[in-house]
Amino acid sequence: MREDVCLVQSLMSARKKQITFNENVVCSLEGSKLSRSSDQNDTLIELERVFGRHNVIEEWDVAKNSSDAFTRKLYCPRVDYAIGPFNIDAHIIDNNKSIIEASEKYGELVQRFKLVSDRANSILEANPNPRCFLAIELEDKTSRKHRLGSLINASAIGRIGIIVASNDEVFSSFVKIRSYLDFLLDVGKTRYAPKNVLILREGDFLEALKRDRTSHHIEGRESG
Repeated sequence: MREDVCLVQSLMSARKKQITFNENVVCSLEGSKLSRSSDQNDTLIELERVFGRHNVIEEWDVAKNSSDAFTRKLYCPRVDYAIGPFNIDAHIIDNNKSIIEASEKYGELVQRFKLVSDRANSILEANPNPRCFLAIELEDKTSRKHRLGSLINASAIGRIGIIVASNDEVFSSFVKIRSYLDFLLDVGKTRYAPKNVLILREGDFLEALKRDRTSHHIEGRESG
């Protein structure tokens, strides 16, 4: 009888430890999700403030609502944030004109991004036939193959592509991948390298957006 009581107590103690462990794991995972979600919320808030809510689409499916040749019969990537104007119908000339106008309107901000990117001293060559003005990818714990895809998609979809790296390690990884693509182009093994993409650290990206808030505030005050 005494042995049975001891066994029951031992099992209850083990069960209690398991529950505590599971709760700690869940709390840790939820904290990680909340932290990541908070970063994304900060980014979304700043993007909508700068570009207008109607011009910012989160998790954009590049074929959604399209009426051109880019349909779901093709591979249709998603970008974390797409900034309009958009080019998703047959009116390519008019759409590209609107995107170029947006490039001119936000030229100072794009230059600010460039100055804190890996391409600070290089020429930025815009995509001549983009699907949107800016294609922005937020990158954290992903594989190198995934990062290669993000780099190519940002370049192909946006007039300007922007990779936002969560830390120095991710930033360095993207710079190496770009250097690899540049090398392949230089030695004639491919005809393409992403010359319209900027790679930034997350803090620098958000700081550039927040500085744009100051600029608009001063302009508004002066004009009033």
